[in-house]
Amino acid sequence: MTSLALLRLLQVFDSQFPVGAFAHSGGIETYAAMGGSLPELREVLVAQIDLGWGRSELAGAFLAWDATGGPAEHADLVRLASLMDALKVVPSIRQTSLGLGRRTLDVLARTYPEVVVDVAPPHHAVVVGVAGRRLGIDSRDLLLAYGQNLAAGTLAAALRCMPVSPAQTQRLLAESHERLIQAVDRAMADAEGCLFTATPALDIRSHQQQHLHTRLFQS
Repeated sequence: MTSLALLRLLQVFDSQFPVGAFAHSGGIETYAAMGGSLPELREVLVAQIDLGWGRSELAGAFLAWDATGGPAEHADLVRLASLMDALKVVPSIRQTSLGLGRRTLDVLARTYPEVVVDVAPPHHAVVVGVAGRRLGIDSRDLLLAYGQNLAAGTLAAALRCMPVSPAQTQRLLAESHERLIQAVDRAMADAEGCLFTATPALDIRSHQQQHLHTRLFQS
């Protein structure tokens, strides 16, 4: 990866890149309300990487990266975006993905207007894949950074509502690195086959979150 691509990669996935990811917890708040702590957080993170976004989001980003600049770019991206939309059957998860995608497009339009492409529906993984390719970022580097960013988002949400410490969450992130690498390799080897999730408990908690009496997050 060139120095310029590395700097762009670090910028796009920096916590200060204002896409609003901090406002979403993906069900973590529900687990916290049920008394969840470090053991439950570890289980959630493992499930997300093995059978959740570690499959669908990484695969979607890779397919978008691969389609960008191709002979049928527009048609391929439209098909992929529509497929990602259909796969997200839980309304809160779908809206989170669309919201993050729209805000990422908005920030990119102000920062790197030459890389923005019209993607509809603008799911976050598709936007990330297209932007990564147009920014000159290698696909594997992009997926590794994206996976770590998603994992860090879960842990950041947990810090705000669970009895866990920053040191404990960093330890969980370190524990997840090998699993993240395997998820990236899996997504690149069989992206079409990875376009699914199988996390029913987490999906239910994500849906229940909007009905909690006290809320910290948008979804």
